[in-house]
Amino acid sequence: MAYVSIDVDIDDVLFNMSSREKQQLVDDLYEDGYVPTKVEKEEASSITEGFYLDAIDKLRKNYHQLTSKEEQTIINISKRF
Repeated sequence: MAYVSIDVDIDDVLFNMSSREKQQLVDDLYEDGYVPTKVEKEEASSITEGFYLDAIDKLRKNYHQLTSKEEQTIINISKRF
């Protein structure tokens, strides 16, 4: 049996991936049981921001349960920015 060894720099792979592909990779790793030992992100600057970030996360995970009116409201808010 022949073996091939290829040295691939993970930074090169990640650089060439789209944001959607990177998110899918992270989601797949999480579902396979790979969880971060330390999340490196800024902590919420206030309790209000923490609630906001939790709310956005809930919307992201449950977007398929939104009504058309709720979807339109979110789209209208996002268009302001």
